[in-house]
Amino acid sequence: MIRRRTDLVCVAAVTLLILGPLLLGRGFWLVGDMVFVPEQPWKPAWLGLDGALPRAVPMDALISLATQVIPGDLVQKALLVGGFFTGGLGVARLVADHAWFARAAAITLFCWNPWVYERLLIGQWAILLGYLLLPWVAYGAIRFRREPRDWGPAAVALVGSAVCSPSSGVMAVGVLLALGIGRDSRGWLRAGILAVFANLTWILPALTADSTRVTTDGVFAGFAARAESGAGVVASLFSLGGIWKTSILPGERTSAVLVTLACLLSVAALAGLWRVGPDRARWCLIAAASFALALLPVVPGGAGLLEGLGGHVPGLALLRDSHRYLAPYGLVLAVGISYAVTAVRERIRPGNQALWSAIALVVIAPLLLLPSLAWGAAGELDRSTYPDAWGDVAALIDDDEVTVVLPWAGSYRGFDWNHRRAVLDPAPRLLPGQVLVDDTVRIEGREVPAEDPRVRAVDEALDEDDPAAALRDLGVRWVLVEHGMGEVGAPSGQTVHDASGLELIDLSNAGQYAVESRSVWPEMTRSREILVTIGHLCVVLLLLAGATVILRSGSNGHHTT
Repeated sequence: MIRRRTDLVCVAAVTLLILGPLLLGRGFWLVGDMVFVPEQPWKPAWLGLDGALPRAVPMDALISLATQVIPGDLVQKALLVGGFFTGGLGVARLVADHAWFARAAAITLFCWNPWVYERLLIGQWAILLGYLLLPWVAYGAIRFRREPRDWGPAAVALVGSAVCSPSSGVMAVGVLLALGIGRDSRGWLRAGILAVFANLTWILPALTADSTRVTTDGVFAGFAARAESGAGVVASLFSLGGIWKTSILPGERTSAVLVTLACLLSVAALAGLWRVGPDRARWCLIAAASFALALLPVVPGGAGLLEGLGGHVPGLALLRDSHRYLAPYGLVLAVGISYAVTAVRERIRPGNQALWSAIALVVIAPLLLLPSLAWGAAGELDRSTYPDAWGDVAALIDDDEVTVVLPWAGSYRGFDWNHRRAVLDPAPRLLPGQVLVDDTVRIEGREVPAEDPRVRAVDEALDEDDPAAALRDLGVRWVLVEHGMGEVGAPSGQTVHDASGLELIDLSNAGQYAVESRSVWPEMTRSREILVTIGHLCVVLLLLAGATVILRSGSNGHHTT
């Protein structure tokens, strides 16, 4: 019990230091891809039933359900706080046999590192949650390998990871296979079944999304890892940094000295792996595979190789931001650092008590090497509140209507009420019905074309002589103009709302517009809807079955590793 309290205090301290500003009052952190809204209406798209790629399936469905009863800002706080507690306590559980200071070193390195900072600042909160679930995937995998009947923890952790994002589900499967299978061929089969069933929640929507077009032209090079300092890209990756979006880098990561010191911490962690025992090779495999995947687009010819393969394997587009797959490497470093600290403690004898200072330094080193992560990324993340106008606009739109959002140039916005921080347009998550924004990705002079055929159809309609008529022909009734983002040539129509920078234009001509959309809109056949729904039900059943196994194993003495 004392051990658990110590871990809890350590995790709570780290979480408060990172998320403190968000927790001190009401409001949202809105940055990059991190978009939460006061109430997210229900849409079939949240379950992948719209024919589009499952970017946030079924996480958006869970968020939508939660915000029907809990304000969205509280949902965001609960997810982020719960995620850090889950990750910190999970990595402490993996090294439970070590002393409290060794567990503290694992917690701080796992929860406080450049990868966490960069994913938080880019707004990829769901992928961050998937990373924070990895210790429990590893824990469940180890239990599964030692006792195949004890598959419940692995199943629950795999489902949680797949719910976070497809890439999180893929990383979780990798950890499961590395730690959870032995020489028994039946173990491979069981692990494969768990992996497939847990990820059906996004696999089936992805396989049935044949109306979308994914390009890999130039994307691997555009999203490749970057050198943060003169130490080079390998040093950045080795110390858990190197994200492609250099505009969000903390100042200390531009120092070659600090990056090199962070590399020394990684060296110490990897050296600690040699004390793990029989599982040493498994942990090393995870680290090597994760690091190599993140580095591949940087290697000469690597981006071209991936681009060539992507033309034949469309699913390879999942690897376009390969830096995110550095996450399992972070888990390995956290486990290794606990063993390294334990090794130092074993060498302390009367006369060399100064080694305690070395242990203390290792525990707090992640904080010293990256102080910018403290207190909302050193003040970068301030709370924001949506103007009432957003709710007023949402009340005017019905669930079966289509809205186009202008300006039609990218999907990121810098609202005054959000401190001009770039954030993914909240309209698709806040407004009812189908809401279309231009999802073309622009990076370093490159344009990654929109995946949604509806976007291309709207783009063509806006270039017509009479864009209002062309949009009506597509079944669009509403145009929402978000002012303050530059000049906007809005189609002619009746303005029904204009306040707080939002102008809602009704395109219907005396109540007439094309209710039936043209064939450019993705349509799900009945059979595909049934198939996707069955996939979700299978995942729910696996989750319930896994929880049942956990409860039974806890009552019959199989709950220990």
